[in-house]
Amino acid sequence: MSRMTPVRARRSKLPRMSFAIAAAVAISATAVTHVQAADDPPLGIDTLEAGFKWTPNYVSDDMLINADKDANNWLNYGKGYNGQRFSQLSQINQANVKKLAPKWNLSFGVTEAQDSQAIAVNGTLYVTSSQDKVFAVDGATGRVKWKYERSLPGDLGPHLCCEAVNRGVAIYKDRVYLATLDTHVVALNNANGKVVFDVKLGDYSTGEMFTAAPLIVKGNVIVGNSGSDVGGNAGRIIALDANDGKVVWQTYTRPTRADDPAAKTWANGSWKTGGVTAWLTGTYDAKSDTLFWGAGNPTPDFDPSVRKGDNLYSDSTLALDPDTGKIKNYFQYTPNDSWDYDGNNEAILITDAKDRKVWLHADRNGHLYSIDQATAKCNWVVPIARVNWVKSFGENCRPIPNPDKIPGYDKEAKDIAPILDGGKEWHPAAYSPLTKMVYVPFIDSSMDIQARKQQLKSGQWFLASKVLRAHPYSGGVKAFDATTGELIWTRPQSTPATSGLMTTAGGLVFAGDAEGDFHALNDRTGETLWHFNVGTGIHGNPTTFTVDGKQYVAIVYGPGGGSLWPLVYDQLFKHQSRGGGMMVFGLAD
Repeated sequence: MSRMTPVRARRSKLPRMSFAIAAAVAISATAVTHVQAADDPPLGIDTLEAGFKWTPNYVSDDMLINADKDANNWLNYGKGYNGQRFSQLSQINQANVKKLAPKWNLSFGVTEAQDSQAIAVNGTLYVTSSQDKVFAVDGATGRVKWKYERSLPGDLGPHLCCEAVNRGVAIYKDRVYLATLDTHVVALNNANGKVVFDVKLGDYSTGEMFTAAPLIVKGNVIVGNSGSDVGGNAGRIIALDANDGKVVWQTYTRPTRADDPAAKTWANGSWKTGGVTAWLTGTYDAKSDTLFWGAGNPTPDFDPSVRKGDNLYSDSTLALDPDTGKIKNYFQYTPNDSWDYDGNNEAILITDAKDRKVWLHADRNGHLYSIDQATAKCNWVVPIARVNWVKSFGENCRPIPNPDKIPGYDKEAKDIAPILDGGKEWHPAAYSPLTKMVYVPFIDSSMDIQARKQQLKSGQWFLASKVLRAHPYSGGVKAFDATTGELIWTRPQSTPATSGLMTTAGGLVFAGDAEGDFHALNDRTGETLWHFNVGTGIHGNPTTFTVDGKQYVAIVYGPGGGSLWPLVYDQLFKHQSRGGGMMVFGLAD
C-alpha cells in the first residue's frame, strides 16, 4: 500500500468542489492512498481515501445489464440478458461477407463433443472445451494467455449422459466462472487462471453434473444441474454469491416433499424419482427483475404410465425472483411428457410489433411459442417441422396428445414426430430486432418407442424404454415472424441442425452444421452468402467481437454429444474425423 504524506490545506480562490476534484486527482492510483489534513481540512473532510486496482477485462453489473447494446464484446451466454444473440456489428455484412477468411485456429486437444462458445471481453476470449478445460485467448492472434485444466475423477465417464461436454463460462468483475461435470462451481482469476474458489454442489456418482454456462445476475452466479436421465436426479437451479461461492438460494424444479402442491401432479409419489433437471442457461429481464429458466423432462423418460399427471414443473419455462428463487409463474409445453421432449430450451425476451413483452421458445416438441412474460399466457404456437404427437391445442396452448403416439409396455408407437432431439435441440435460436424475425435451427425426423418397466438405480440410466429407434434426419434454419409466428423462409439441409445461431446488424445469420460447414445467410431471405468447412462437425455456437476496430467471428467446432447424435455421427465419421477447437474469421486484408 502506498501512502501520501499528510499535507496542510492551503487557502484557494478555487471553488470548494474544484479543490476536492484537485485533491482527488493528486491521489496516487497505485493502490489505496490516504490524505489527511493537519487542521482546517478542505471541505470538512479529515480523511480522503481512494483505491484503484488494475484489473484487466473487468466486467461490472452495468456492463452485463447493457451487454445487448455493447457492439464490441460478447459478455453473456446469449450476448445480452435477453438471449437474442444479436450483435450490432456490421463491418462484416451482406456486401463483403464473401471476403470472410480464417484468421487463426485453436485446438482444444480433446476430441469429445464441443458444445461451447466464446465470451469476448475487450479483445480477450474465454472459451471452454470438453473435459472442463478453460482457455483465455488473444482474440486477434489466437495466442493462449492461460489455460485451466480440471482434474476430473477417473470414474466419472460411466455416469455421464452426453459425453464430457461444457457449454461455456460466465465472467464477472475480475473472475471467470465454470460449472463442472463433477458438480463444482469454480471461480478463476481472469488475468491468470488461478483458482479463487472451488465449491462442491453435488455428487457426480449419482449421475448429477453441471454442463451449462453460468449466468451472473445481481452479484450471484446462477447454475442449473444436469443428469436426470442418469439416476433421476432432482432438477435444481442454484444461486451462489459471486464473491465467496456460498449458496444464496436453491429452487427445485420438481417436488421434493409430499406437501408441495406440485406433488399432486405426479401419481403414486412418482415425483421422488422424477428428474426435471435445469441443464441450459437462462435469461433475465432487468426491468421486471425476472429470471427465466428452463426445466427438463420427467423420468423415467418413456414410461408415462408410472407418473400420470402433468408432472410439474417438467418441460416448462419458469419465471423466478432472482433474489430468492421463488417461482413467479411458469408455462408448461408438454405435460406428462412421453417422448423426452424436455423444455429446457432458451426463452428469448423481446417486445414484439404489437408492443407485447413476450418470450419466444422453440421447443423440442416441435413447436415455436410466444408467451407473455408477465402472465405466462400463450399468444400463439406454430410447428417448426413435421409434428404428429399432438392432435390439437386447447386453452392456453395446452397440447392434446395423439394417443397413437404414446408408447406402452405392449405397444410400439411408430413414426412419432418429431424425434426426441426436436423440433429444435438445445442449440440456441436467435432474434434480430432489425427484421423482427426469430431464426430457429430445426430438425426433421421421427422415432419409434416402446416402454418397459424399470426400477431406478442411482447413477444408472433411467429411460424405461424397450425400443428406441431413430429414422433418417434432416434439418436446417427457418425464419419466423416474431409477432405472428408466420414462417418467412426456410433453408433446408441434408443433416440435422447442430449449432446455435447468431444474427448481426450486417444482415447476416451465422449457423453451423453436422458436416462442418459454417454458413452466413441473408437474414431476410435465407440465401447462403458464404460458407467454410472447418474439417469436422459443428456443435457449438457462433459469437462475434472486435479487436482494434476489426470485427471477428468465432465458432467452436467438434461433433458428438448425447441423445441420438452418436448414431448420426457414426455415419458422418466415415468421411470425417473427430476434432475439437475454435476457429476465428475476419475479412481478408
